Amino acid sequence: MAQNRWQDARALAKSGNPSAALAELGEAIRRSELDAQQLERAGALARKLIDGQAKTTLRIALLGECTTHWLTNSIAAIALGDGRQVALHDGGYDNVLQELHGEALQDFGPKIVVLLPWHRPSSSLGALADQLEHWRGVQQTVVSRLGAGIVQVGYDWIDPGPDGYHLAGAPGGALNAIRRANDELRQSLPKGSYFVDLPAVSGELGRRSFYDPRRYHWTKQPFSETGVDWLARHIWAGVRALVSGPKKVLVLDLDNTVWGGVVGEVGAAGVEIAESADGEAYRALQRHAKALTKRGVLLAAASKNNPADARAPFLENPDMLLSLEDFASFEANWQPKSESVQRTAERLRLGVDSFVFLDDNPTEREEIRQRASGVAVVDTPVDPAEYTRALTRELWFEAASVTREDEQRAEQYQTEATREKHKAEHASLGDYLTSLELRADVRDIDEADMKRVVQLIGKTNQFNVTTPRYSRPELEAILSLERAFGMSLRLRDRFGDYGLILLVLGRPAPDNTLEIDSFLMSCRAISRTVEEFAWGKVLERARALAYANILGVYRETPKNQLVADLYPRLGLELVSSVGAERRYLQSVQSASAPVSFVQPVTPAETAVAAAPA
Repeated sequence: MAQNRWQDARALAKSGNPSAALAELGEAIRRSELDAQQLERAGALARKLIDGQAKTTLRIALLGECTTHWLTNSIAAIALGDGRQVALHDGGYDNVLQELHGEALQDFGPKIVVLLPWHRPSSSLGALADQLEHWRGVQQTVVSRLGAGIVQVGYDWIDPGPDGYHLAGAPGGALNAIRRANDELRQSLPKGSYFVDLPAVSGELGRRSFYDPRRYHWTKQPFSETGVDWLARHIWAGVRALVSGPKKVLVLDLDNTVWGGVVGEVGAAGVEIAESADGEAYRALQRHAKALTKRGVLLAAASKNNPADARAPFLENPDMLLSLEDFASFEANWQPKSESVQRTAERLRLGVDSFVFLDDNPTEREEIRQRASGVAVVDTPVDPAEYTRALTRELWFEAASVTREDEQRAEQYQTEATREKHKAEHASLGDYLTSLELRADVRDIDEADMKRVVQLIGKTNQFNVTTPRYSRPELEAILSLERAFGMSLRLRDRFGDYGLILLVLGRPAPDNTLEIDSFLMSCRAISRTVEEFAWGKVLERARALAYANILGVYRETPKNQLVADLYPRLGLELVSSVGAERRYLQSVQSASAPVSFVQPVTPAETAVAAAPA
């Protein structure tokens, strides 16, 4: 099957059907059907087929002190398998500064720049210190000249050299110097960057497999074919962490996945969780999953089971580490699991492309692949001791940072379930919204907001009128424009705190017009009239900045139809419609704030929220 997909993709490309060829390649990559050499060749083909000028294409530059051509191809392939088409600029060998100051790279306009140093084993420790200073300057130039995010690869060693492991690892030794250099390199990174810890990456695969000295001598490319594959995966994980953030939901099967055995046959007390090798393995997966929730990953259960049986171990077995409260969604029924996943996505108001699915049954995995396209499916091994390693191998949950909202996400979804129960007690939506006692805190975007704001920009798809994906430097550049502004909104109600859930960016346009560059909101706050409240604040800001009109632009994507009517609802009039873009206008002076059930926080409430715990 793998060979057929690879051959079919090439045949489709030759026949002039690039879309079908890319789809076939992506499916082969998603299913891990290509070896390292085929993956690189698939990436080379993908790069030829992808229109690098397309607005939807993510643009990445790779600049290194070694040859990067094969690595660039592999990154393109892995991105395609993750559902992203990327355009890549492959910098010349050891030509970093020249590339950075050249017109070609600036014209290319990368969103992300990958920096790949190479410390030659013969280099002195003094030379390593000089290189660190060089890379600090490179990082600053990337931000100031290109406004791009950075994925910085660290230093590594192939072998300990003539001193051997003991002396090289001692203070003043070569290996010790590389470890310290990596610490300094990481600390020098601008905020909003991602660091690839190369010794950790090569160490997991094994340096004898990761590196190929012969390839370095012949091509100045030090990585083996397998090493290129593995490093490309980590680089792509860094790009994904900066651009869209980690996957959001881990969907878990229960029988023979979260615990050993079939609960309907052995009962809640009879499932394997501890006191055996397999039991310890299932327990390790539970421990890993529970730790993910502390970072903002949501857990969902999708089990073919009687509902009561599926819940019983959580309620009755004292060895369970996970509890029912750890799950944002719990589906136990006898329907196809793709339907359970789709209901979960609707319940959580998230796209299925943010889901990762872990199930021991290959039939269930295949059903998800075919009927829930976009879900990342773990190639679950037979041995439960390998479950956690299989889950982490694809790096789906790599994150550049963790925000306060991430840490509270599971709790926020539990609170949302309480709100839904409360909703049933009211005869009308208006009565329900009034009873929530919604309070909003609107602020200018500041340093404290920046991580969360960049995260929202990167991952918000449904309630997002224009869907730009700004890096931190790009966002800061917009905020620095005269008469521009960035507004964040935090929301809370009688049941709890939603956190920072809404963002508006405004920038000057011709004819004394304020253009709404970005207007986006977390789907957790939909149907709360938060957007109406926020628009009233936008009108206030537009008047304070003496704008005459407000221009709102809606650019349709496959995921943002939810806000197709947002601007008409807010009182703006359609002035043009071309392709997927519609433009709306509103006079600042004659406009009035829309009706909203949200009230501003009072000074007293703000003081309480700011007080130390």
